[in-house]
Amino acid sequence: MKKKLRLFGLVSVVTLGLLASCGTKEGTQEKKTIDTSQKETLSLSFGAMPAVDSLPVYIAEKEGYFKEEGLDLELNSFKSPKDRDAALISGNLDGANTDLIALSTYRQGDMDVKIVSQSIGTFSILTGNNDITSLTDLKGKTAGYAKNQAPYYFLDEALKSNGLEVSEVGFEEVPQIPIRVELTLNHKIDATVVPDPFRTIGMAQGLRELTNSQELDIQSTVFGFTNDSLTNNKEAIEAFYRAYNKAVDYVNEHDIDTYYDVLKEKIGFTDEIKKDVTLPKYVHAEQIDGKQVDNAFNWSKEEGIFTKEYNQKDVMSDLLVK
Repeated sequence: MKKKLRLFGLVSVVTLGLLASCGTKEGTQEKKTIDTSQKETLSLSFGAMPAVDSLPVYIAEKEGYFKEEGLDLELNSFKSPKDRDAALISGNLDGANTDLIALSTYRQGDMDVKIVSQSIGTFSILTGNNDITSLTDLKGKTAGYAKNQAPYYFLDEALKSNGLEVSEVGFEEVPQIPIRVELTLNHKIDATVVPDPFRTIGMAQGLRELTNSQELDIQSTVFGFTNDSLTNNKEAIEAFYRAYNKAVDYVNEHDIDTYYDVLKEKIGFTDEIKKDVTLPKYVHAEQIDGKQVDNAFNWSKEEGIFTKEYNQKDVMSDLLVK
């Protein structure tokens, strides 16, 4: 009898041990599942403009590259720089497609936004006046643009490269780009400065390009992020750029027909100008040349837009610097 009891007790101990062991494994497995399910998704808010330099961002959104990189991107599209700037200033954006002149105004207002990468933005000087065949012919003529903004900066620098001062060209304040194109087409003004798609639209209607920022190597468009997001949300920004680079590869490897719907919906291209569209060669994200930053900030100081002390290291992030 005692022998049977001892045997029963031994079986019970072994059984309990096995149950405990199974329970531990199940508990561990359950814990692992919980940990995985509770893994926090990266999140970021970004402001894009209806310009060709935003195309990789829109492509990355459409193709799901941000999600592939574990990033929940809140992508906001703005039709005007003022609305974009207001969203940045109010803290509703972590970053945006902006320009060096706008960035100087952020810094003037004590807003800590840093340049992380150059973008492929292009400004063009268009004319409909047959007597104007070069930039030097703009002397004494009238140009329409928005003062103290990036297009004005480009025009000033372009004229200087040809021995002219912007003061030698008549100024017409026309903030709305479509109206600038219309006034140039109707010969109400002699020339204007525009980005794409308005460059392509204007040229398709008979305007001629005198030069552009790519030809003159005057770069002013950038992607900027707040210092707070660069400090506390660095992984999300790195995921943003991995997705961006995937989209650059997509654009370079595919025919324009495969993504022309994005150009139409997000940037404003039309079917009528499709045959005339020439896009820039997109490259993986990289930091802008510091000389471009110096030139823009020095110009901004000359214009009285930026009046503070300037330190290149204060405005340029090293996130993409290898």
